[in-house]
Parts: sequence; structure tokens; C-alpha cells
Amino acid sequence: MTGVAEAEAGRMRGGLRPLVAAMRPYQWPKNVVVFAAFVFSAGEAWRPEDVGSWWPLLWRSAALFGLWCLAASATYLVNDVRDREADQLHPRKRFRPVASGALRPGTAIAAAGVLAAVSIPGALALDRLAGLVLGGYVGVMVLYSLGLKGVAVLDIFLLGAGVVGRAVSGAAAIEVDISPWLYVCSSFGALFFATTKRWAEFRQLGAEAARHRPSLGAYNAEVLELMLAVSAAGALLSYSLYTIESARVPEDGSMALTIPFVAFALFRFLLLMSGGRQGEAPDRVLFSDPQIVAAVVGFTVTAFAVLVANR
Repeated sequence: MTGVAEAEAGRMRGGLRPLVAAMRPYQWPKNVVVFAAFVFSAGEAWRPEDVGSWWPLLWRSAALFGLWCLAASATYLVNDVRDREADQLHPRKRFRPVASGALRPGTAIAAAGVLAAVSIPGALALDRLAGLVLGGYVGVMVLYSLGLKGVAVLDIFLLGAGVVGRAVSGAAAIEVDISPWLYVCSSFGALFFATTKRWAEFRQLGAEAARHRPSLGAYNAEVLELMLAVSAAGALLSYSLYTIESARVPEDGSMALTIPFVAFALFRFLLLMSGGRQGEAPDRVLFSDPQIVAAVVGFTVTAFAVLVANR
């Protein structure tokens, strides 16, 4: 009996591994955008003695973060099933669990349904607007997987809309108004990252790009590089203005101390994507490079210190 049980457990672990991999947990850090409203807008004070005023808000933001992780994973599973044949032509994506055959399409769709059934009602229970935004994101991403990803330019904007949706739902969950500057920053940041993904795919696949993704047939290297430069400049400039002009940050402009961290992370990311790591997924580069991670930590510590010092 022991041998049978061990064999069954081994098969179960083997089945779970590709499912977890297909959920792309390495992309979950992008959902930290839901904390933006809490960091820059929520609470009357950050002093330890005022923990009672901001702890419930932090808890709600954390819960929403988890729900966004589940919802995003649901869309990844649907996308992988839809793209499994095209992914088999891609030098990197062919190793994804569905494309490689390690995960059955039916299992992936069933798991996606469960994740959506948990995340959307959960977000609605947390806050109605936050739930509607998350549900809208899932719906749009399904349409994206079913065909909208083939429309050049629109595909980039739809990818970027998810980041803005995270910021909106994060503000709704803790019932605060969020600065329009933050919407602008998140929009340009999202466009930059989405453009980077298309740029990386175009360079990696070359003449075969359109076979993998139809929208890539409408792009060329010059246009993608121009879009990348515009979105990168827009992200950095809008964030810089936000740290000075927004009513949600200290009036003395001290939040501008975080600008160097943002600029460094952005330039470092471009350097890596143009050099030795250009064959990797932009998500993995962004979340795994030690220098970018250090810049994020430095940004977080500096922003927190500025907020505490000005309370």
C-alpha cells in the first residue's frame, strides 16, 4: 500500500508542477501596483502609534493583491491554451507546460475557471468597484487571447490597461481618491513594459515573428524602438512631475529623491534587454536582476522615509 500511495503522490506532484508553472507565479510581483494607492494616498499617518488607522487598509490591499494574482493566472492559462500551437514555434515559449504537453488544455481551462470563480467574487466582496475592475480585466484578457492580441497597437494598449486597472482597484478597495498623476505614471509605465515585450519578441523571432503573433507582422524595428523611447520618456517624466506637482505627496518636493531609483531601474532594464538577456522574457528580467531589485528596495525605503518624515 505504501508503494502505491507513494506512486500516486508522485503522479500528483508531477501534475501540480506544470499547473503551477503555467500560472506564472514569477509574474505576480507586477500586482504590487494595487498597493500604490495605499502607499501614496491612504492613512493619516505612518507613525507606529497610528498603526490602528492604516493596518486595516494594508490588509485590504494585501487581500486584493492575492486576488489579482489568481485572476492574472487564470488569464495566463487561457492564453496558453489558445496559443499552444503558436507557442510551439517560439524558441522559449515552446517549453511552457501547455505547449510542451506537460499540462492538458482541459486541465488548464478548468483551473482557470476555478481561479476566476474565486478571485472575482472575492474582489466583489472586498469592494464592488474593485471587483468590477478585476472582472473586467479578466473579460478583456480573454478577448485579448481570443483574437484582439492580433491587432497591432491595440494589443499593447490592452496589456497596459491591466496595470491601470490594478491601480484603480487598489484605490477602490481602500476607498481613497488617487492622484491623476498616478494614473498617468502607471499608464506610461505599462505602455513601456508592453512595448518591451513586443520589441523583444520581434527581435528574437525575426522573419518568423508574424507566424507566432499576427500583430508582429504590422510592426517593424524602427517603429517599436520609437514607441519604446516615447513610453520610457513618458514614464520617467510623468513620475518626476508627479513627485513634485501632486497634492498627494509632500509639498517640499522631497519625494523627488526617489526619481534616481526609478531612472536607474528603467535604464538598467533597457540595457539588459538590449544585451546579454535579450532572449529572456521581460518579466523574468525585471523581477530577477539583483540591481533592479536593489533599486526597487531603495525606492521603497526612500519613499517610506519621506512619508514618515513629513507626517
